Amino acid sequence: MHERGKWMERRKYLQVMSRGLPPLLEQGVALVDIRRPEEWRQTGIVDGSLLLTFFDERGGSDPERWLTELAKWVPEERPLVLICRTGHRTVYVCEFLVEVTQRPLIYNVTDGIFGWLAEELPVVAPPSVPE
Repeated sequence: MHERGKWMERRKYLQVMSRGLPPLLEQGVALVDIRRPEEWRQTGIVDGSLLLTFFDERGGSDPERWLTELAKWVPEERPLVLICRTGHRTVYVCEFLVEVTQRPLIYNVTDGIFGWLAEELPVVAPPSVPE
């Protein structure tokens, strides 16, 4: 981007592997699991995750509704980590957040919950959630 004779660097999100997630959580970074309820039940979730589905089973989404829900739980100034199954869906959501919010720090868990499980890190059963 160019503004008044200066080149401005585009805001970016950061990549983190699942094994790098525990220190971020200890620092108070919010973890948002964007998977669907059946996926949470299938694998379990990282304890303390905010469960907030972004894409439905057909790949559709309602980004404005999702942002409204996110804002109810995670203030914009709080750093945010997004996790999905393998780190692919969260790339799209991270890009979206970079474009439409002023969040100071946004992370993508590049290997998703599958990476978390492969590292033998703990999961808990999700609370009862509607389909």
